[in-house]
Amino acid sequence: MFRRANSVLLCLSFSPILLAQTKPDQAQSEVRATLTKFVRAFDDLDWETFRLAFCDDATVFYPRGFPERASGRKTFEKTFKLVFDQIGGGKTIAPYMDIRPKDLEVQVFGDVAIATFHLDDRVGLLNRRTIVLNRTKEGWENCALARIRGFRLGGQSMN
Repeated sequence: MFRRANSVLLCLSFSPILLAQTKPDQAQSEVRATLTKFVRAFDDLDWETFRLAFCDDATVFYPRGFPERASGRKTFEKTFKLVFDQIGGGKTIAPYMDIRPKDLEVQVFGDVAIATFHLDDRVGLLNRRTIVLNRTKEGWENCALARIRGFRLGGQSMN
């Protein structure tokens, strides 16, 4: 009887350790799936899926053409609508782009995740992106998106 009780107690005492080891892998997978959905929505100019990927008070530093920071849904949606119009141009069939994040790194800190990656969407330049995500009841949301200057593949910074 005592032997069985001790076995159960021993198993229960290791349960939190085992659960803690699987949680980061699960969170990593969730964040990567969220990012894949986000990138696909951007590639396809799927406005509703794209806009809902952001939390209401997100901060965005845009790539190229828009030097100001956008804070909050009203502001970042206004500018992203312009971006969507520019990208769509005269095209009528998705995908409109082919975004391919390279060297994706995801770091999870509880309910916050930081994703960093490169884009080589311009010949001779390597652009960097950082996305900060927050876990909510509905899943992971983008709360900050930043463009970091392009670098020439030889290492020189671009303005």
